[in-house]
Amino acid sequence: MLPKQHFANMIDQTCPTAISTWFLGTFCNTNQVTSLLDIVMRIATWNLRYNAGADVWPRLWSALNLDILCLQESARPDEQASQLWEIVPGNKWGSAVVLSSGTIDPIEVPNYRGWVVGGEVHESKFQSEGRRMFVFSLHSPTSSAITKRFSYIQEVDSVVSILEKIVPAECDLILGGDFNFTIGERQAGEFQSTQPSEREVIRKIEQLGSSSCWSASHSNRPLEQTLRWTSDQTPHRSTPFHCDGIFVPNRWKQRTTCEVFTSECYRVSDHNPVVAWIAD
Repeated sequence: MLPKQHFANMIDQTCPTAISTWFLGTFCNTNQVTSLLDIVMRIATWNLRYNAGADVWPRLWSALNLDILCLQESARPDEQASQLWEIVPGNKWGSAVVLSSGTIDPIEVPNYRGWVVGGEVHESKFQSEGRRMFVFSLHSPTSSAITKRFSYIQEVDSVVSILEKIVPAECDLILGGDFNFTIGERQAGEFQSTQPSEREVIRKIEQLGSSSCWSASHSNRPLEQTLRWTSDQTPHRSTPFHCDGIFVPNRWKQRTTCEVFTSECYRVSDHNPVVAWIAD
């Protein structure tokens, strides 16, 4: 077994201010560190805030040896890995899926160009043998002069309904992104409750065969903040939003570890990266 400091040093490289303390505090027992040696897939999602994180995400990619990265508000990635990117009409940024291996055949999600980007993965080292895999990066859209939009929840509900038709049953679906609403169950004592409409969309994603990595890894715990921005400056209400996350096949739930990265270097964006590790 490699010592825990080995992992701390590896994670340090993602940020000048380092996050080794976070890492050692998270994976603090022998079983968890051992499981890291058996990781078969590493997935992350991050909204770059108008591409402000363009110089930071490649370090996250390299230091964590990511297999799949979902980006939102990103310019076209320069990384040499397999990738798929589309611009949001009328903007300088869009969404992307970056893969460490294999190829991805794009699948159009009608009415969501640049907001929802993805397709079917082929010949990737992290695919389960004999199973088809689909990966999508999602950014719940806002209205513009070009397109009138509904609420974030309604828009994601619409995307999920489209994915139901695109992704065949019994295939592996990975969905990462900025959903722009609470994508988990808030616990008693939190400043607000998960709304029924939010819960219903989460349920629809689960019916597609995918579950939240955060919820699987942190059952019955308060939701971690992924978005730091808030228009309400009232004390206690400035800690709110858990709107970024990763959904993976339900059968991976027991093998999933998921964390939110909060180091200073990620403050180039108002979103924190979310990272998931899938063990063998």
